[in-house]
Amino acid sequence: MASRVAVLVLAHATEPLQYLLDVLDRRFAVFIHLDAKGPDGAALRLPPNARLVARPVPVFWGGWSMMRATLLLIEAAMAAGPFERLALVSGDSLPVRGADALEAALRAPGVEYIELMDVQDDPSLAGAAMQAAIDRHGWVQPWRFHNAVHWDHVLLNPTAAEAAAAQFGVPRERMDWIRGEAQRAVAGVLAELPPRPPLFRRLCYGTQWWALSRPVLAALLPTLRRPEVHAYFRHMQAPDEHMIQTVLGNRADLLGGRVLAGTPMFADHARRAAGQDTLDAAGFRAAAGLGAQILFARKFAPAAAPEVAGAIAAGRYEADILGG
Repeated sequence: MASRVAVLVLAHATEPLQYLLDVLDRRFAVFIHLDAKGPDGAALRLPPNARLVARPVPVFWGGWSMMRATLLLIEAAMAAGPFERLALVSGDSLPVRGADALEAALRAPGVEYIELMDVQDDPSLAGAAMQAAIDRHGWVQPWRFHNAVHWDHVLLNPTAAEAAAAQFGVPRERMDWIRGEAQRAVAGVLAELPPRPPLFRRLCYGTQWWALSRPVLAALLPTLRRPEVHAYFRHMQAPDEHMIQTVLGNRADLLGGRVLAGTPMFADHARRAAGQDTLDAAGFRAAAGLGAQILFARKFAPAAAPEVAGAIAAGRYEADILGG
């Protein structure tokens, strides 16, 4: 069975990833970027339709490394075969459609699965606190286009406090002081960078998960490879939520009348706000009812959803969890 769809997976841990691999059959070619900071993948049972990308990079939340990993996946899939569509998903996600319905949705013509939202261009936010963007515009995204961060290091990433303390064997309180000093020093350097050049007429935001047709991605790639485009997004907060979205937003002609269906990924932010970061069986079933464009959901943790893990292990995920 020739694969017509490529599923690109950004993964940090191998345990949930293995369950995703066990669900995606051979009609999906799977390309995996496994965070170089974590396990090397030797323990994975890779099916014939899955492969790890060569030379993975260490990935830090919200940093340029997220885009580096994404671009590695795109290039690997584009070079491997004439897939009709490429879908970027998380290694802790699972499909919420049965295999037949998932393939049909991803092969459907006339639709692009990506979230595109316009971002207000406000140069006066340069050097301001992030809260100023929230107060003025209702969200932080306009701030991102006029300020610089560097989060691709364990001392600098806001989510890496525990990892830094463990890596250097330093008590957390002491490490917080060290990280604070490092972050202030780097912030001072970044503040001296010149403003970003006006490369784009339209600034856009969207969740990082998408499923784009090959013609659209092929047309975007020359711009996505340009050094000046990399420089523009390299020190942006969460460039994975802006780079592809902004490049596509400035090339509406590439859509050719296709419908923008929104992101194919569901994440339950209400549960997350309540302290529950993962979905159970009911959560995955409910996600499928949130719209035809929702094809995947996250986060899946086997220990937190044993019913789901057991169904996948028994080869009954579609029948027992999705009700197919």
